[in-house]
Amino acid sequence: MSPTMQARRARVRQIRRTVTAVAVTVFIAVFATIYIQMAVGKDPALGSSTNTAQVSQTSTPSSSSDDSSSDTSSSGTMTTAQS
Repeated sequence: MSPTMQARRARVRQIRRTVTAVAVTVFIAVFATIYIQMAVGKDPALGSSTNTAQVSQTSTPSSSSDDSSSDTSSSGTMTTAQS
């Protein structure tokens, strides 16, 4: 085997080791961050109750009682509010 091929294989081996080490380090850092958040009780999937949207529906009285029970979409107004 020529010296240039040996040097090339050594470079490839070094690059592969570096990429593997960086990937493992990043994985451990992300996993540790999530693990610590879960252990402390700050679950990011649950979120906080202050960020939820509240939906309120207001309706206007209708002239006929049959109309209000069968069709609520035309008599009510849907509004959303976010805190």
